[in-house]
Formats: sequence, structure tokens, C-alpha cells
Amino acid sequence: MNSVTKLIVALLSILSILLLSFTFFIDEDSELNQLIHYYDFGLCAVFLCDFFAQLIKRKKRWRYFVTYGWLDLLSSIPVMSEFSYIRILRVVRIIRILRAYKMIHAFIIKNKKASLYGLIVFMSTMILILSSSMVLYLEQDVGNIKTAEDALWWSYVTITTVGYGDYYPVTNAGKLAASILILNGIAIFGAIVSYINDKVNTVKKRSSMGE
Repeated sequence: MNSVTKLIVALLSILSILLLSFTFFIDEDSELNQLIHYYDFGLCAVFLCDFFAQLIKRKKRWRYFVTYGWLDLLSSIPVMSEFSYIRILRVVRIIRILRAYKMIHAFIIKNKKASLYGLIVFMSTMILILSSSMVLYLEQDVGNIKTAEDALWWSYVTITTVGYGDYYPVTNAGKLAASILILNGIAIFGAIVSYINDKVNTVKKRSSMGE
């Protein structure tokens, strides 16, 4: 797992805490709360993949597990409101953030260009979550985006600029959120193309130096 990926996972750890902190201020039975838990599941899937990637690449796997591995594994468990005793896992995620803080700070200082890609992914994910949450909150009583599932589908087709048109915002604020999300999708595509181009150029340079 390269350094940019590690930076992305570390930044997403911060985002997961922000999401779970937000649930303290909304109704547990609301569609907005359900939407946040869907995103939490998605982030946890990323953390779980990171755990297995770290476990596979380590030569001393047991040593990794007893030091930081158990922390990475526990932080990949979704915090579901139906199981209140699992809420202590929020503390585990906070510990993970404290561990990642030094890495984030050092990486951004030493690798400003590479860290830009990680920051773009972080900001894009945050915009995606905020936009879909905002649209669900604003449109639930007046539009056709009424459930967490509706908001998820709308955000997916909007950020990919597919735009099926089956779900759409009707309020001015909702339309503004949709516009921001579309621009976000374009920015992500541009960042991916730029990242791939940098990697290809790096491989070419190494090949030419080896000749």
C-alpha cells in the first residue's frame, strides 16, 4: 500500500469521527441518521481492506496485530445504533486518529504534490456526504428524495454525472448542493487522470534510467 493510500485512509479516519459525532445531534430513527450509518459502513469497508492489506504485506504479522493491528480491526467495525455497547468503538477510532496524526503531518510536509491527491479524495468524500445529507434534509418533505436509499442513489448518479433524472432536488438549496456535487465529480475524474499520468511518467523515467 503506497503512501498516498495510507494518507487517504488516515484522513478518512478523521471523517468517520466527524460523522459519528454528528449523530449525537439528530434523531436515531431519522432517514438522515440512516444515511450517515450507510456512509459509516462504507468507510469501515475501507478500513477493513486497509487492515488486511497491512496484515498481508507484513513479514511479522503477529507483531503487527498485537501492536496496531487489533486497533485497525476494531475501528473497521460499524458503529450501529441498535447495539449501544459497540459505541465504545468510537473511542478506538479516536485512538486511531491520534496514531495517524503524526503520519499525516509528516507526509504533507515532505510530499506536498502527492498529498494533494489524498486531500482531494478526502474533500471529495466530505462534499459527497454533506451534499447528499443536505439534499435529504431539505427535500424529504417537498421532493422525491425521501429516504436514505434515495439520497444514496441520487448522489451516486450525480457525482458520476450520469443523471438518470429519476431523483432530483426541487428546492434552490438542493439544486445548489447538486451543482456542487457535479463539480466535485468532475474534479475527482481530473484528479484520477492526473494521478495515473504521474504514475505512468514515473515508470517511464525509471525505465529510461535503467537502460
